[in-house]
Amino acid sequence: MVSKSSSSDVSASNYGPEPISDDDLIRGFILALGAGGRKSRTLFIYEDSIRKLSDFARSLSLSGLATMDRIVVRHWLSSLHQQGNKPATVSIRYRSLNRFFRWCVDEEERTDNPMDHVEQPKIPSEIQAYYQPHDVETVLKSIGRSTPHNLQDNATVMVLFDSGVRAAEQCGMKVDDLDWRDRTILVRGKAGKQRRVSIGSKSAMAIERYLRKRGTKSDWQWLGSGSKPLNTNRLRMMLQHRFKDAGVKFRGAHAFRRGFAMEYLASGGQEGDLKELGGWQDYAMVSRYAKANAGERAIAAHKKLSPGDRLNVR
Repeated sequence: MVSKSSSSDVSASNYGPEPISDDDLIRGFILALGAGGRKSRTLFIYEDSIRKLSDFARSLSLSGLATMDRIVVRHWLSSLHQQGNKPATVSIRYRSLNRFFRWCVDEEERTDNPMDHVEQPKIPSEIQAYYQPHDVETVLKSIGRSTPHNLQDNATVMVLFDSGVRAAEQCGMKVDDLDWRDRTILVRGKAGKQRRVSIGSKSAMAIERYLRKRGTKSDWQWLGSGSKPLNTNRLRMMLQHRFKDAGVKFRGAHAFRRGFAMEYLASGGQEGDLKELGGWQDYAMVSRYAKANAGERAIAAHKKLSPGDRLNVR
């Protein structure tokens, strides 16, 4: 005799728990990243990427993030290309989604990561525009040293080009972070990671002159309003203004970092040392700089090692 199933048993067998909402997943992920020390700008990029994918799926009446498959992700990334987004931008979106879905798997909100079956967008190997030494020299001469304000801007430009630090790292420097004897500065990088960067004697002199003349007491090395620290928005606005006055095309604050990397390698610096100084997590970006710089380095090396110059002839 077969026993009758209760209505509750039938309900339980036919219906599983509802998938967690996209908003709840996104909130949990962003909270986890924030607890890990991620910068607010990074959190914004992650959340913006995930929400845009969620909105895309919703507009097509497709499943949410908890059950979304790779086809939906591919369609969305493809639509970004069609809208004219740069490959680097699409790559950032891809990495954001990959990190999010890995978190979902770790938290057992999903059993798989759909990004495992989505090809990462390829970024052209060419290095984006960067500042040459003559660009920086022109800007420095235009700024001058006539006022404490000019002294800060002068030293800021010097350190950006000389150390290759990111804009946020520059703004986060404190006066006590500088070791005058070794000419190194403690830098707080991505995810709260710290490293020491080196500066030359001219950069150290520029900082010392600025700190001696600025007349405002503050723990922060670079000042915005009053004794408050300089932020990245004010830094970019200052650079834009200074470059315009100097008649040099402004290519963004990050162009200093690219210029530093190219000059460091061109002067004979090693890739491993560049990786440590720049705070790159792996060699991918460093290798791109090395590849772009290979021709110049080969010519410079030949001038030192020319087989023809070693011949015993006149």
